[in-house]
Amino acid sequence: MQFVRRFRVGRGYLVVALAVFLAGAGSAAAAKLITGKQVKDSSLTGKDVKDRSLTARDFRGSVAGARGAQGPQGAQGAQGAQGAQGAQGAPGAPGAPGSPGSAVAYAKVTYTGARGTGTYALVPGQSKNVTAVTRNNGSDPGFVCVNTSVPVNVAVASAETQFVGSPSVIANVFVPIESGCPAGSDAFVQLRRDTGTTDDTAFYVIFN
Repeated sequence: MQFVRRFRVGRGYLVVALAVFLAGAGSAAAAKLITGKQVKDSSLTGKDVKDRSLTARDFRGSVAGARGAQGPQGAQGAQGAQGAQGAQGAPGAPGAPGSPGSAVAYAKVTYTGARGTGTYALVPGQSKNVTAVTRNNGSDPGFVCVNTSVPVNVAVASAETQFVGSPSVIANVFVPIESGCPAGSDAFVQLRRDTGTTDDTAFYVIFN
């Protein structure tokens, strides 16, 4: 009679066999067991990643390094083309009136009529303390007597046509007066062309 020998498989033997099976399955089995869907977002940390296993492409700019040193200044660029001229600005506001001048008397005097027979006259609004202008009693034109309402000393005169045409006209004013002016006259103006001939023309006179 033949006897079949029986033996019992121990618990330790089963554990070793399971370990050998899982080791033989390798990473392929692990990949099937764990996927990205089973990993909770933001649950992995740097401790879970193998050192030097990631490259710059894995970060895609999400990690900023320390700021580098400032680079050298670049070369100056070429000068640009001149821009178009801007529109003219609006006129500015008028300035404040200036302080009064030091002249004690002045006048703008016009002349109308032919040479030697016309009339001298003051221009309203452009005269101060000059009360009258008249031709002197002499026969030559170009001598004008001037009356003022204030004492006058130094004076200057200028012919209105001084720089118009040729020969030009020169105006001279004299204080005190020349004989031949009416009583009460304070000065007289002589109007003379640069050729030496006296002439009648409009003029300006200022007294200090």
